[in-house]
Amino acid sequence: MTIALRHEPPAGDISVDSACLRELHAELARHGLFETSHFWRWKLLIWLPTLLLTYVGMVALPFGPLWLLLAPIAAVAQLTMGFVGHDAGHYALSRLRWVNDVWGQIGMTLLCGMSFGFWRSRHNRHHAHCQEVTGDQEVSGDPDMHFGFLFSVYPNSASWQTPLGRMFLRVQKWAFWPLSAFYWVTLRYDAVRDLFQQPDKTKVDRFVLPLHFLVLLVLPGFLIGWPATLLAYVTMACLSSLMTAAVFIPNHIGMRRLGPDDDVSYLEQQVTTSRNISNPPALDFCYGGLNSQIEHHLFPRVAHDRYRAMRPVVRAFCEARGIAYEEASLYGALAAVGRHLGAMTAAYRASQKRPAPTASGRQLTSVELREGRLG
Repeated sequence: MTIALRHEPPAGDISVDSACLRELHAELARHGLFETSHFWRWKLLIWLPTLLLTYVGMVALPFGPLWLLLAPIAAVAQLTMGFVGHDAGHYALSRLRWVNDVWGQIGMTLLCGMSFGFWRSRHNRHHAHCQEVTGDQEVSGDPDMHFGFLFSVYPNSASWQTPLGRMFLRVQKWAFWPLSAFYWVTLRYDAVRDLFQQPDKTKVDRFVLPLHFLVLLVLPGFLIGWPATLLAYVTMACLSSLMTAAVFIPNHIGMRRLGPDDDVSYLEQQVTTSRNISNPPALDFCYGGLNSQIEHHLFPRVAHDRYRAMRPVVRAFCEARGIAYEEASLYGALAAVGRHLGAMTAAYRASQKRPAPTASGRQLTSVELREGRLG
């Protein structure tokens, strides 16, 4: 089955916004930036065998300098397979639906231990509702704004309501990054849970996900040894999780949040709630194109290797229309995330001193929260 590439905003957006997007689309098309790309095939040709060889080496070799060299390479390779699954989730690999479905399951479910079927629907909801904060993130709003009971990324989040969450609020600015190395535990748990809670979206995952544990844990555990296998698996997963957090978290955390009373166009929402990361082009492989987060949110079905060339066109387009276009170095973006997490801690403390809740539904900025303006 062949799918058509669509770059229009969701139905219901105002005509002016649609006209702006069509104008931007036409400008990018004149530069040939919507042409089909086969770059992902070269990525698979390089990184798939790299993942298999480095992981086998970590399991089979004794701990030492060579083992320590293989660990980060294996982690980057696993992260890259996750990027392949991410692009497949947006149907960005091919216009053939089955190609995206197959490589999405291989890259994300088999090699990363995630549930590709349910992740795709959840992640696409994130794109449609980017940075929207509502009362129930599991029903509406941006699901990626829901960080569970440990961390707070917006005022009155779930962590404010539990003793454990309030305890972490005091240290979340410092604890966030060390604990992000164990993000893989949450991903594996969510994947298994989704098999039972989302059976309609995980019909293929229920057969593929067990193979992840069979291939990467059970077989090498019995054939080579459990201590070496567990050490290799956990090390690769922790490093890959830390890299994943460094890629995804700076894209939105600390950027504009949208409350129920915010009325913005699709174009403005996608641009002003996202942050690009500036880095040398040679390091783009570490980001899977997601360092061009603004372009990705505007055109998610475009091959990620086109995004860097899109940047100057999209930046000029936004500047001409007075739309804020945020781009920062990785250090600057990580610092902004830290400041935002600290601002949430300050907001909670201020809310305890001022019991009266904010009267408006508007989501406050980090600067306002640091200054204690809660309403």
